[in-house]
Amino acid sequence: MADIKDVAKRAGVSISTVSRVINNSKNVSSELSVKVERAIEDLGYSTNQIARGLKISRTNNIAVIITSVARTFFTPVLEGIHKEADKKGYFIVIAETHDSFEKEENLVNLFASQWVDGIILASSAYGDDLSRKKYVKSLRELKKKDIRIPVVTLEFAFENSGVDAVVIDHEKAAYEAVSYLIQKAGRRDIIHVSLPAEHRMGQQRIRGYRRALEDHGIEIREDYIIEGDYTTYSGYKAMKRAIEAGQRFDAIFCANDQMAVGALKACEEQGIQVPDQAAVIGNDDVFAASIVTPALSSIYVPKFELGAIALKRLEELMDASNAGRTIKSKVITLDTKIVERESTCKGAKNSLKYLEW
Repeated sequence: MADIKDVAKRAGVSISTVSRVINNSKNVSSELSVKVERAIEDLGYSTNQIARGLKISRTNNIAVIITSVARTFFTPVLEGIHKEADKKGYFIVIAETHDSFEKEENLVNLFASQWVDGIILASSAYGDDLSRKKYVKSLRELKKKDIRIPVVTLEFAFENSGVDAVVIDHEKAAYEAVSYLIQKAGRRDIIHVSLPAEHRMGQQRIRGYRRALEDHGIEIREDYIIEGDYTTYSGYKAMKRAIEAGQRFDAIFCANDQMAVGALKACEEQGIQVPDQAAVIGNDDVFAASIVTPALSSIYVPKFELGAIALKRLEELMDASNAGRTIKSKVITLDTKIVERESTCKGAKNSLKYLEW
């Protein structure tokens, strides 16, 4: 295998010049850069990113840890991360936790030991027990060669943690969805198919649902909050149980679109006409919302921007760490909006304009 000396000889330059080209130094003329890059290609030379990282404390590797790639929400989020990373020359490594806190903690430690420069994290660290508190604190203290490995979380922030985050206001989104069903669609008997109640996003969306009912003078019925698990099948099962139990309802708010698609299927099988007998609204506005029948009203979440902004913020933190600076952590909150389609308003335009990929 060719080494850096072979590349220097082939290009007719010094080893230090080859090193500067490999490390994207600005102190090399374009003419010499072309010679070195051509020699690298001719010889099939490849650098060892970990070895380089040991010397320069920067590998250009970023870990992205999410709950599950099966959740369609993450497809445009990952696209946003990748597009921004490509502009900056970062390499992205993706891993899943499947909502396991233990797996998440192991993955964070693994990537930190493999010298990634930063981590973007969709966390499953719910609850306030001691082990989770210690873990959240540890996210502020990840290091390589005394240089901090910064972390940016997605979707929700750890309270008073000092860990950066790019999020949406889940309580506000749920409040607006339910208020829309009451005010615009004229509904009052509203079932909420929630995310797992132990999850922070689930808790926040349940709070928004409750607050909207209270503000509009509608009684809160605990049996109208039915827990799902993000999947289409869980939304289907939740609504099938509600229908078979004889629960009277004229609207359904699902905490994500995948569960809302399942709710639509349950209504179809039971002969419940949407939106005439039951209006249905989801959350996230994933691509499926525009292509199901009837097209699904939803809360639009800027998923591509969520990923892209997380990467930009991570880069700011990595640059500061490498320069030995500390910058104040912050939580960036992105706006949401209601997208009205036929599942809540007969004859509404089947809008495709918010599709992000």
